[in-house]
Amino acid sequence: MIKLEQLAGVVLCGGKSRRMGKEKYRLVVLGETLLQRICRIVQPEVSRILIVAAVDQQIPQSESNIEVLRDEIRDAGPLAGIAQALTYLQTTEDAPAAAFVTSCDVPLLKPELIRLLRNQLTEEFDAVVVRDSNFAYPLCAIYRIAAAATAARLITSGQHRAAALSENLRTSWLPLDAIRTVDQNLDSLLNCNTPEDYEHVKQALL
Repeated sequence: MIKLEQLAGVVLCGGKSRRMGKEKYRLVVLGETLLQRICRIVQPEVSRILIVAAVDQQIPQSESNIEVLRDEIRDAGPLAGIAQALTYLQTTEDAPAAAFVTSCDVPLLKPELIRLLRNQLTEEFDAVVVRDSNFAYPLCAIYRIAAAATAARLITSGQHRAAALSENLRTSWLPLDAIRTVDQNLDSLLNCNTPEDYEHVKQALL
């Protein structure tokens, strides 16, 4: 496992929101936007947070340990966002050993899940990723910062699937049964993609 001080948080919010019909990161639940909520949940579990956002997204000024990184390539997908974030973190002072990667649209994320993933990242692995049978959750994962080179190579080769990164690393796959030990209903994996999802989240938080 790695220490909390060695872990950064990466929140991707630059994607399109076609099914929702509006920008998801600005949706409000219990008086805060989805982005604010995710940052608040993640912040105690990491040493710093990096938000990866599109150039035209308006991200409000926040705490000093939260930075905003703008997409280098518009609409390039989450793998590009992960690659850019990991590459950037490598260049920073006191660079972290790894990063917990999530998206802005999982408002029911449990901090206990972040701790579980962190505890699973031992020396023999480059990543810890949640997986249900053959379906991986690449945006519910921890990647070592050194995985930036693999991510960049995949993008150069024309690969854009976020799951391709974990498939090309020494990955510890975390099954759903393990997730249920800290999140019985798997709420952390619920993406708020549609208006119906949004209503479900609001009801769940009542």
